[in-house]
Amino acid sequence: QAKAPPPTVKRPANLVFLVDTSGSMLAEDKLPLVQAVLNETLEILDPTDTVSIVTYAGSAGVALKPTPASEKAKIRKVIDAFSAGGSTAGAEGIDAAYAQVEKGFIEGGINHVLLCTDGDFNVGPYTNEELLALVKSKRESGTTLTALGFGTGNYNDGMMELISNAGNGMHGYI
Repeated sequence: QAKAPPPTVKRPANLVFLVDTSGSMLAEDKLPLVQAVLNETLEILDPTDTVSIVTYAGSAGVALKPTPASEKAKIRKVIDAFSAGGSTAGAEGIDAAYAQVEKGFIEGGINHVLLCTDGDFNVGPYTNEELLALVKSKRESGTTLTALGFGTGNYNDGMMELISNAGNGMHGYI
């Protein structure tokens, strides 16, 4: 007789949604899709999981500090308030996202950054090599990264795949 697989143990998650809100995200197939995806993501999270939100355009900002996923209304209010405009301060955004992960870090849990962008990821002071090294070092210390691309036009598929590979995450295009 075949043995039943061992039960899956659910690990608590500490997620940071890193959202590009620069002017290039203004199109209907970009920021509104990000909002829909993040709102749907809330439906599959356990109430004890934690969500933070960092946005970046001309500068980066923490839109939501680590918050239990059970506080869906509070999280949705932040997601639904996103608006696009300004340039792309990607380096500042990724630094702020990793800072939020560290604030809510769960030893033995899932600590993950979910980057949502149209691929116009101007990384500022980081070169591509420095950015990849940063993402890899964060992965080695327990934080993974997934890159989701939205819309059509200037999406840098190759770079987003490199970033997600360095972060031991996934890469998807919506």
